[in-house]
Amino acid sequence: MKKVFAFMILICVFISSKAQNTYYPQAFFDKKLAQTMIGFGNSTIEGVASTKQKTAWGIKPLLAEKHYAPKGTVVMLFPVTPYFEEFYNMRRKYENKKTTVYMSEEAFKYRIEALTDDHGRFKFEKLKPGKYYLETIVNFTATASYQQKTGQSDAYNAYGGYLYSTPIYQTFFYGYSSGNRESKFVEIKQDGELKEINL
Repeated sequence: MKKVFAFMILICVFISSKAQNTYYPQAFFDKKLAQTMIGFGNSTIEGVASTKQKTAWGIKPLLAEKHYAPKGTVVMLFPVTPYFEEFYNMRRKYENKKTTVYMSEEAFKYRIEALTDDHGRFKFEKLKPGKYYLETIVNFTATASYQQKTGQSDAYNAYGGYLYSTPIYQTFFYGYSSGNRESKFVEIKQDGELKEINL
């Protein structure tokens, strides 16, 4: 019985070590402020959502091919409230493979959504002056490659004696699906302003 109990403890420790840590902002969410900030105005934010394939080190090369957001990709716009600022700073500081930062369900409701067209373009209209945060996940299909040893070339001297071998490698290409989070802060300073951005 003791062995079974000890085994169960080990399983629980293993599961907890693999569990995802979740954090939420502790700042007060002022829904009246958020509602006011995304009220009707005369300004527009429009742009194109795209991404680039990351390297093995998580870097997007400057000259890498652009992948435009597929038609129907959701672009979200949030008013930058004090609550949202804490959420964003926490996510930058803590988020990794084992830690996720969420905003509350109530705060998440105060957003505006737009859908991309065939060329990755989107538009938010009737916005008030203020600071906004735009975010989307751009899904794409990319190509990668790897090398595999397929044989070897042997070298011999003039008398037929073995000298050395050189491995022969072949490059194989494969496609895979991926997605990158793309985001940007945008500030509208005057009512009626048009902001054109690349997300």
